[in-house]
Amino acid sequence: MKFVTVFIIACFFWSCQNIEEIKKPDNLIPEATMVDVLTELNLLNSAKNYNKRILEETGIQPDTYLYSKYKIDSLQLAESTSYYAKKYEKFEGIFQKVKQNLETMKAKLEVIREEEQRITDSIRALEVEKDTTALDSLKKPEPRLINSLGAEPPRGVINY
Repeated sequence: MKFVTVFIIACFFWSCQNIEEIKKPDNLIPEATMVDVLTELNLLNSAKNYNKRILEETGIQPDTYLYSKYKIDSLQLAESTSYYAKKYEKFEGIFQKVKQNLETMKAKLEVIREEEQRITDSIRALEVEKDTTALDSLKKPEPRLINSLGAEPPRGVINY
């Protein structure tokens, strides 16, 4: 029994021997830029999933766009992502900021969408009002008195 316990403890310590320290890549993307890159990457992936045909028709290459915008390459992005992924606290902080950025963008878009809806509703209301005005102009005008000169007499005065 002692042998089994000692063997299990020895295996446990032996398995923890090859823990390597994470090397920081030479071309590591700074955290703030990484937040922007991952936010943009999330938006591009959503756009790609939403309507891939439009991206293909317009000739937009999301990956090429992302790399040129932030002046990075795919290897640099992969190495930086791997580095931050091994540093859990940093990576979690980055993703919290990405999530916050996306929620802020969503809130701004909702405000814009509400404003557009308000404008659309106002335009529809004006069109309905315009239509009712046009219908009113088709009604017969009320009869009015006109004197021999073609002018209306003053109100309250009736000449026979």
